[in-house]
Order: sequence, then structure tokens, then C-alpha cells
Amino acid sequence: MNCPRCKSSSHKKNGRIDGRQRYRCHDCGYNYSVEIKSTASSMSVKRQALQLYLEGLGFRSIGRFLGVSHVSVQKWIRKFGSELEDLKSENEISVVEIDEMHTYIGNKKYCWIWIAVDRDGKKFIDCSFGSRGTKTGQKLWEKLETKVVGEVMTDYWRAYAEFLPPKIHTRSKAETYTVEGYNSIFRHFLARLMRKSKCYTKSIEMLKYSVLLLMKYRNKELAMFD
Repeated sequence: MNCPRCKSSSHKKNGRIDGRQRYRCHDCGYNYSVEIKSTASSMSVKRQALQLYLEGLGFRSIGRFLGVSHVSVQKWIRKFGSELEDLKSENEISVVEIDEMHTYIGNKKYCWIWIAVDRDGKKFIDCSFGSRGTKTGQKLWEKLETKVVGEVMTDYWRAYAEFLPPKIHTRSKAETYTVEGYNSIFRHFLARLMRKSKCYTKSIEMLKYSVLLLMKYRNKELAMFD
């Protein structure tokens, strides 16, 4: 873009304002910003794309619905995910339920998502990603240790006994009804996690963003929808 004042094409970058590149003209010293393209999507369209994504639609379906490129939708979701803050939680959590669910990345590579929920608060607490082994579960527990936790309920998967304190750990399928219900939320509201779907995850990064965005959304912590 040429200088609006003297029409010179000689300029240098001079910071950013409201997400737009700012320039300084070498010839007349005038500061100016790049005009927003008329084809640029508004923030309301991007928020709508995010909401549709968290209600179960895939990138291509959202693109067709909004009349935009599915690549643009993917970039918006990635950006929303990269800007997320940590999940909030109450000072005291009396009962935590933990469970793990599997999905695939790329060419049928297994990835396990470990999920912790607050039974009484009816909220997601945190999650971790990796294998089904002790190391991934330990990562999740390290996040939970910073919170005041009462009892921890899990199923009989042997890895839990290797990192959870026995005094607060109860192993029983009858005590994981909340987290198992929350697992079904992921299967239902994220197209990439549905059992039979043409949508799939190509990278662990997008899987993490998708899961965390849905957690924040279901916890009513996404500021853009307040």
C-alpha cells in the first residue's frame, strides 16, 4: 500500500495498531496503517464459527454454512485455542473423578486423553494427553495437586495406583459415573472425536486446543460467549 499523503511506495514497518500493520513513509514521514480488506471476516463470524465447532460441526461443514474457506475456519479455531487461559476451579474440590478415553491422530496413531472432573461442581478440572501409561496420568495429577482435592475416584486401570495417594483414592466403576458422562460430551460435541466420522485429528496441537476449548465452553468460561 502506497502512502495516502504523497503516494510514495517507499516505507518501513512501524509497529501494529488493533492488529493492523503500521508503516512510516520514507519520503514525507507520514504514519499510516494497512486498510482491512473488504473480504476479511468479522469477529462475530469467527465467534459463530467457534460456537458451531463446539456444537459438533467440522471445519468443512462450518465453512459451507458461513460461506468461508474451511482453512480459514481451522486457523480461527487454532488461534482461539492458542489464546486460552487455564481452566478455573473452586478453592475446594471434594470429589474428583478421573478417566481416560482414546482417539486417533493422523494415520490411526493412538492418543489417550486423561480427564478430571469436579463431581459436585459439575465442571471439567483439567486434562492431559499422551499414552495410557503412568507418565500421562502423573502429568494430570501434578496439575490437580495444586488444588485442594478431597477424594479421587477412578476405575480399576492399574496405572492409577502408581501415582494417586492411597488414602484418598477409591477404585470403583460405580464411582466414575460423572466423568464417563463427560466423556460422552466429547464424543458428541467434537466432530473429530466421534466414533464414526470423516473428521479426524492430524496433530496433537489441534486435539489439545479442541478439547480445552470444549472444556472452557461447557464450564461457561469462554469470555466471548458471556
